[in-house]
Amino acid sequence: MIDNDKFCVVPFVQLNTRGKGDARVCCSIDGLNYGIPKYQTIDEVNNGEYNSKTSVFNLGEDSIQDLWNSKFMKNFRMKMINGEYISNCEFCHRMESQGLTSKRITKNKKFLNKVLPLLKKCKTQNGYVDTMPQWWEIRLSTKCNLSCIMCVPNLSSMMFKEYDRWEKQNLASDYMKGALLIAKDSGEEYLSKNDFFKDQVMANLQHAVYMEFRGGEVFADSDAIDFIRSITNTTYSKNILLDISTNATLINKDIIDILNNFKGGTLRFSIDAFGEQDELIRYHTNWDQVVNCMKLSKQLHSGWKFLTQTTVQSANCTSLHRLIEFFNKFILEENFNKFFLGFTTVRGRDWLRHEMIPNNLRDVEIKKLKELKNKLEIFTVHQNSKYHLESIDMLIETLNAPQYKNKEYIKQATDFYDKLSELRKQDYYKAFPNLKVLKNE
Repeated sequence: MIDNDKFCVVPFVQLNTRGKGDARVCCSIDGLNYGIPKYQTIDEVNNGEYNSKTSVFNLGEDSIQDLWNSKFMKNFRMKMINGEYISNCEFCHRMESQGLTSKRITKNKKFLNKVLPLLKKCKTQNGYVDTMPQWWEIRLSTKCNLSCIMCVPNLSSMMFKEYDRWEKQNLASDYMKGALLIAKDSGEEYLSKNDFFKDQVMANLQHAVYMEFRGGEVFADSDAIDFIRSITNTTYSKNILLDISTNATLINKDIIDILNNFKGGTLRFSIDAFGEQDELIRYHTNWDQVVNCMKLSKQLHSGWKFLTQTTVQSANCTSLHRLIEFFNKFILEENFNKFFLGFTTVRGRDWLRHEMIPNNLRDVEIKKLKELKNKLEIFTVHQNSKYHLESIDMLIETLNAPQYKNKEYIKQATDFYDKLSELRKQDYYKAFPNLKVLKNE
């Protein structure tokens, strides 16, 4: 009945909210920068009938029910049921073509069997779904204590402050000025302060099975923490699995106590390199603090698991073996058997992707990773070795992608790293020697 290569359960079970109240089908979709439109279909969006003046849903003032079974959502679901290719979902297909696990694959594994019996009724109802979202992916704000090089100022308050300061000092590059302008146009993103939205979610908790919380940095926003705490005051928290991305710098005993009131879930550690390299990619982080927060997370109950969320990019793509060696040592020394490896890639800024680095340099890294497969305990004798092997094989396949040879990308990348080195007084080319090749391309 469905096309297994195209079908995704996400529009049938999940809703993604952004910090200013607008929404997406999911965080990986392209082409909906302003939110889900009130009156257009996805085809109309892609045909140019969509811009900053388009009327979109805002869950800070519009009802979840109206959005969930809107013209747009029903049309989107019908395309999935009919096996149509939706170009806006290309990021997931691209991830899959590179050997990585996409959101589409992940969500299908969890929900497909539950959704399949409902599709016939959904089709007769022209895409209408009776059940409210079962999986919430909530971005409550852009409050963040870090300024990661692959991020943008409209997703990180710290990066916004940096770019804004540099612009006022007349030091910002054209790219930084443009990214800052987009952030300013987006407006303040603090859905965590909106009682109308929070009350709506609380009123629909009986349907919730999973709740994802994204930032910024979730644990940098006290209002977000208070909202998550408020859920633990209901009878539903014991039935809800959480999925939280964190930069692993702000976890404390209070956070642990709150999370232990839920059924369990996944804590995703956004760590992109080992030691001082991570401190330059995820600027303002502290490596020792990251390690200590990971150790503290072991106090979460047995319903929790832990996953690294390492973003493969031009800066780290020839030194990931150092990070994997650290993870191997950490897992063994801490007896952390619920700790798993995970990798993703940069999206939206191709000039920061790993394909910018020549294949011959990435081939050297691939060789090192293959050697680790035969040497490190997590790949050879550990109880989770099968999973860890699958992860490193995905990483190897990702690093094997053909090199980009785009002069505009090269200029964008070198201008960016030049400017960061200048403004942060940190030599990115010295810290990541593989980036020097961009200067010679």
